[in-house]
Amino acid sequence: MKKHVQNILILSLFSFGIFSCDEGFRNSEEADEAPVESVENISEISSEAELDYETDPQIIESQLQEISPDLSAETETFYKNRDFKTAWQKEGNRKTFLELLEKVEEEGLTPGDYQEDKLLEILSSTEAASEKIAQMDIYLTDAFFKYAHDLYFGKLEPRELYKNWGVSRKPIDLPGLLEKGLGNNDISATFNQLRPSHPIYSQLKSALEEYKLLKEKEQAFQKVEKGGFIKPGEKDSRVRSISKRLQELQLLPDSINVSDSIYSEALQESIKKFQKNKGLQVDGIIGNSTIAELNMTPTERYNQILANLERWRWYPRDLGEHYILINIPDFRLAVVKDGDTVRTHNVIAGSRARQTPVFTDTLEYIVINPQWNIPPTIKKEDVIPRAAKDPSYISSHNMKVIGRDGKTLDPATIDWSSSQVYSYNYVQRAGPSNPLGQVKIIYPNKYLIYLHDTPAQNLFSQNQRAESSGCVRVENAVDLSGYILNDQPDWQEEKIREAIASGVTKQVKINRPIQVHHFYWTAWRAGNKTVFTEDVYNLDKEIYSRLLQVN
Repeated sequence: MKKHVQNILILSLFSFGIFSCDEGFRNSEEADEAPVESVENISEISSEAELDYETDPQIIESQLQEISPDLSAETETFYKNRDFKTAWQKEGNRKTFLELLEKVEEEGLTPGDYQEDKLLEILSSTEAASEKIAQMDIYLTDAFFKYAHDLYFGKLEPRELYKNWGVSRKPIDLPGLLEKGLGNNDISATFNQLRPSHPIYSQLKSALEEYKLLKEKEQAFQKVEKGGFIKPGEKDSRVRSISKRLQELQLLPDSINVSDSIYSEALQESIKKFQKNKGLQVDGIIGNSTIAELNMTPTERYNQILANLERWRWYPRDLGEHYILINIPDFRLAVVKDGDTVRTHNVIAGSRARQTPVFTDTLEYIVINPQWNIPPTIKKEDVIPRAAKDPSYISSHNMKVIGRDGKTLDPATIDWSSSQVYSYNYVQRAGPSNPLGQVKIIYPNKYLIYLHDTPAQNLFSQNQRAESSGCVRVENAVDLSGYILNDQPDWQEEKIREAIASGVTKQVKINRPIQVHHFYWTAWRAGNKTVFTEDVYNLDKEIYSRLLQVN
């Protein structure tokens, strides 16, 4: 839009002011008779001309009827509620909004979605001035509603893309915002209320600009073919193209011989660094996930940033003053208080088959020495099939089966071929082998997801940690519990550890409101560098593919 916006601005500022201040545009018949300067001559109109404009409400109403297929329902309702009076009389409002439209690409949005073509048509139109004013006013209003909607809600509907999406958004009165912004002569402030205010969003805009320049300079390169694993010391013809690609990415010294097809130690070190930077399993083994990351182009990275900007537009604008923020593909949990990150923890998130949902909730209580109420999916797919083969599986794993009457059943007497086994509850008692570990942190939700400890602490040393059945395992979960309860004198960390040692299951209510946000983003800025991590659930491509298709 940049190459056109100057002409639009000239039109907005000057072409509607060719009459005197006294006459204005209130006499529509006289206005219709006045000639309008052509596009070529419009910049020659004196800047001393009247800048305010107005036209008869009947003309607004007739133009609305004529161009209604191009408009949102909000636009038509907006003018009906204001008796079809013009909205953009003030030159400052028009200028500010057009300048904002000029920058929509900086938000990862498309100028053509916001009436760019229609505004340009008005510029070259030979219609009477009063009709041009009406059209300009209507299309500016419609562009406002469409841009405001996309900036606040996003262009896409997340529930169409995510099986489990539990982030709700506050409704917003866009017509009221427009009226207020126009009345206050502060359209910029209006849009500041609409766009995400989180630092990650603004930093992603910087990343978008960086990769816009990179994709403009993009050069073709030989992509690495997918195939079987390549292990250190092995010979594979793809090693040559892998080495060359790493040198192009400035991750392998130029002194390394790229004509060698042996997977050398020097190449292995570069691969490990690359895997770590991309959130892959750091094992030095070259698999298809590593190859896919090596093959990413600046254009694909640019599109990935577009997807992440869109995703952040789906999230709540206010995350709270005190909250836990989990980035699923980065396997990291951060505790944020008053805008500062006060602690971080490594986490293990859901596997590709059993994905951790994206949702928001509020902490309610902590369970010390928790029992594990086995969730429906694990009960159906894991526990019942194993118990059917060997009923002793239940007792050997410190489990118990609870019937519908609340009584504990003897696994040896259960008919495991009966459909009734699916109606029973399966509980694993507290203890060293309990997969929930020593504590679980609860925020009741329909997904039955929570934070918890784990006895398998060795898993946190892995870089790729999509291993759970959907819940989030937290490294040093007891420490996190101590932090959450540190304002409750009866439950300081020492008391928590005493309770753990007792082996007794206890539930502790959390007194202060702390929100938990399970979010998903695969690109962000760290310092002056854009960081990408593996899209573990393969969600980015679907988003940016749809974004590029939406008009």
